[in-house]
Amino acid sequence: MKKKQLHTSGLDRRQFLAGTTAALALASAPGLAWAKGEAGSWVDAHCHAWSSDLSRYPMNKGRTREDLKPTDVSASGLLQLEKPLRVNKIVLVQHIWYHGLDSSYLTDAAKEHPGQFAVVGAVGETNEQGPALMLEKKAEGVKGFRVRGFGTADWVASPIMNEMFKVAANENLNICPLIRNNAKMDDDALLHIAALCDKHPQTRVVIDHMGTVMPGDDKQLGRLLALAKRENVFVKVSGFNKFDLPPYDKLKSQIAKLIEAYGVERLMWGSDLPVLEYEKPHNLQASFDLINSGLGLSADEKQWLLAGAAEKAFFS
Repeated sequence: MKKKQLHTSGLDRRQFLAGTTAALALASAPGLAWAKGEAGSWVDAHCHAWSSDLSRYPMNKGRTREDLKPTDVSASGLLQLEKPLRVNKIVLVQHIWYHGLDSSYLTDAAKEHPGQFAVVGAVGETNEQGPALMLEKKAEGVKGFRVRGFGTADWVASPIMNEMFKVAANENLNICPLIRNNAKMDDDALLHIAALCDKHPQTRVVIDHMGTVMPGDDKQLGRLLALAKRENVFVKVSGFNKFDLPPYDKLKSQIAKLIEAYGVERLMWGSDLPVLEYEKPHNLQASFDLINSGLGLSADEKQWLLAGAAEKAFFS
């Protein structure tokens, strides 16, 4: 691939790169053309939605209407909210805490708005029926499957997880790990995912929220960067409220290193609405602005980060 210098106009270059180089691999022009869709039309690669119509979409065992925060987050409402940013496609991610393995609200929304939503569902990491359920959920419109990083050391040899990786490769589906997101999750999850990717190099893996690698954590960042050697690993540049306050300056060096390792064609922006805005001052505009104007990216680079990679992984 041709190397190109990352643009940093309007930024202190040394602050942005923080001692790293800014070279990145860009795909050829034809590759960019097929993946990016309509120029200036963006994709939010990570949102959650749900309904308070519990007769139609029951809560997970032990949860009640009072647990919903906020009470309703409609998929169509997300589209309207993001319309001023020119986002016209959204990846809807199953909120397992609320609805367990039932992703029917999301798949219903995708059917009502053809081509505008992709769905990440769940089948359970230790569920013996999980691999078979993946096929059923694919038929319902699910494109990816969230796996949560509890006991990831066991995943490497687990017949269930290995079969899930095989099904995903055979069916053009995504495995979407949420890892290191709380203290009960395995801290070495990135190493375990690397081992699984080595066993299943054809499986596309899309890691949520930059693997929850905190700014300045060189150990975990090194593990995340090393995963870039596996060509089917993508990373969501998302969930900024976990890492810093707007304008998210602490993330700029980390994102620059991810771009250098993965290239923009395997990185995708996601807002993580409505979770992003649970606490002020976090907001959609600030999250979008970091990618759109805060990194000094060229138009083609932004087209990948804000649309192309997500199109490739979730809408193709």
